[in-house]
Amino acid sequence: MITAAGRTVRAGLLVLAAVAVPALPIAGFARGANGLAAVAAGLVLVALFFTASKLAVSVVARRMRAMVLPAALGTYLMKTIILGVLLVTLEGSDSVDLIAFSWAVLVGVLGWVGAELWVATHTRVPFYDPDAFRARGDSPRDTLNT
Repeated sequence: MITAAGRTVRAGLLVLAAVAVPALPIAGFARGANGLAAVAAGLVLVALFFTASKLAVSVVARRMRAMVLPAALGTYLMKTIILGVLLVTLEGSDSVDLIAFSWAVLVGVLGWVGAELWVATHTRVPFYDPDAFRARGDSPRDTLNT
């Protein structure tokens, strides 16, 4: 059985593949081999970052629910630091087209977030803890009707 995190990762990777189909030839034509490599690297970076954070947070959610927010913020902080170091390191480099790389990251992030939104709105995942309601003897409908 595929979890919600698995569905999100699969949808995000499909969107990135759909983005790569036109983006790679366009970058190759408009920016040359460096642009092509930069777009590929940007989309791979987005895939790695989002997949790693989604899987890390889902593992933490299964083991210690109270640590989900620190895990999410920690993965966000690590991704931000890695991306910042990468951009500073690559600045001024002739081997990587930073313009193409930046556009690929931006479009990849927007595509992945759209995929996450689509999965969240089409998956039946409760936004409350059903066990907490059962423990009190309430049902979610009882609290909505009060």
